[in-house]
Amino acid sequence: MSTEIIQKENITSEKEVNDSIIETKNSEKSQLANQGHTNSLEKYRFFIFSYGAFFLIILILCIIALIITGARPCVHTKCHENAKCINHPFYAECICDYGFPGNGRDHCDECGITYYKNNADEDGQRANPYSWPATAIIEYTYTALVKLEASRVLLYDQGMCGGVLINRKHILTSANCIKEQIETYDYISGNLIKINVTLNNFHPSLDSIYNIYMGTDEYVYYFADLPHVVVEDFDKVIIHPEYNRKTLENNLAILKLNNEADLNRYVQITCLPNATSSNIPDVYMGHNSLYIAGYSSSGSSYTTYAMQNLILDMYNTSMCSTVQPNNTKNWDGQFCAGEYNTYGNTSGVCHGDYGSALYTPYEVNGIIKYVTTGILSYDVPCSTLHSPAVYTRISYYLDWILENTKY
Repeated sequence: MSTEIIQKENITSEKEVNDSIIETKNSEKSQLANQGHTNSLEKYRFFIFSYGAFFLIILILCIIALIITGARPCVHTKCHENAKCINHPFYAECICDYGFPGNGRDHCDECGITYYKNNADEDGQRANPYSWPATAIIEYTYTALVKLEASRVLLYDQGMCGGVLINRKHILTSANCIKEQIETYDYISGNLIKINVTLNNFHPSLDSIYNIYMGTDEYVYYFADLPHVVVEDFDKVIIHPEYNRKTLENNLAILKLNNEADLNRYVQITCLPNATSSNIPDVYMGHNSLYIAGYSSSGSSYTTYAMQNLILDMYNTSMCSTVQPNNTKNWDGQFCAGEYNTYGNTSGVCHGDYGSALYTPYEVNGIIKYVTTGILSYDVPCSTLHSPAVYTRISYYLDWILENTKY
């Protein structure tokens, strides 16, 4: 009996020892596992902190670069050699220097270049070919099938204006050259009807109503010899927002060309005044101070087939008091000029074309050039004594012109 008890106690003791050994081993394994995990964390902690610090530095550098880019984008912007860079928040603007109109990045073209000397005088004569290379002809033709009060008829209207190229992408003209309405007489009802000029089946686009020609010293017509003429298409008209169709105040419009004009010996860019002013040209410039070139379609005269040029006089404002006297005049934005001919103004070329440029000799970067200072707005017949005419003053609208001719 005692022997069995002793054996049981031995068995129990051995089991406890074994359990203790197993527990000890498990404890050791657990400690080893924990130690291994701790060693792994310590092993990768260096890499984690290293990569974190690297990406933090990259982020800080990116933020610094973004701040520099936003505050001074001109640092990494290349402008044309004849342009200056203006910093805007996150935008660098390249602005061409005065006398070099362009986009400021890949071109700033010298203005007022001529390869042929003009022969303008007091009496007016045929211009030397290509001596006014910024001159543009704007032809207008319109066809529409319209319903009148008692009939449905096919209408046709045509006309012409002048314009002047002020950079590769824009032509300046008068707003009244962009037709908004035409008038027709209804013979059945006996009434004068006004028809809105809109796109239609005959004219699906603006350039199907207007044709712009440059590089010519002759009026463009069928079978004429036009060796250097260029046809320019345009897709946008910008009319001065305060243009008054009744009084012809603020009478300016800008035509945006589809493509940049190619400059050569026959097509060039005019110069504009160098400052916003209500005194350019000066009223005291007086006799033989202004130049015009065109085809004499204004002033109730006939259109010539060869370009004419003429020297005009700067008038004081009272000389234009009888020029469409019902029109309100703003002499800050307009001026008066004409052909002071004591023999009755029989030349018939007294003002050029509506929308055409009036030039004044001014110094541009040390060189005397013909600067476009006016655009013909309205006038009286050339047979009127001293043939006064009202011109839109370019310098008064210079800021608006420059803002709307960026490209």
